[in-house]
Amino acid sequence: MQASSFTTWNTDRIIEDIQTRRIALIKGLLIDQQLETYLVEVYEGQKISQVKSEFLKRDLKQLSESTLDLVHYAMLIRKAKESEGWPNPPVIEEFVHAEIRQVVLKYIA
Repeated sequence: MQASSFTTWNTDRIIEDIQTRRIALIKGLLIDQQLETYLVEVYEGQKISQVKSEFLKRDLKQLSESTLDLVHYAMLIRKAKESEGWPNPPVIEEFVHAEIRQVVLKYIA
């Protein structure tokens, strides 16, 4: 999506944009090789068993299908409404990675 003018980004459209980007990012992690690479890069070489990997992918899939936690994304939504530079993919990814981290830590801790 390209950045649009300030007036066209209402709350519903911002939430939809975040949700779309969140789904795409999480779905990439449902591929074995990408999940393994992600764990190595983000969690210092951490590897998990095939069984844990399957459970992790199940939980990530459920996360991608769930609605946005509006409390978690409230600050991002507010900043998006105030910004003419929306969308900001790196900032969106930071928020999504925080959600992913909560799921991943159940399996590597």
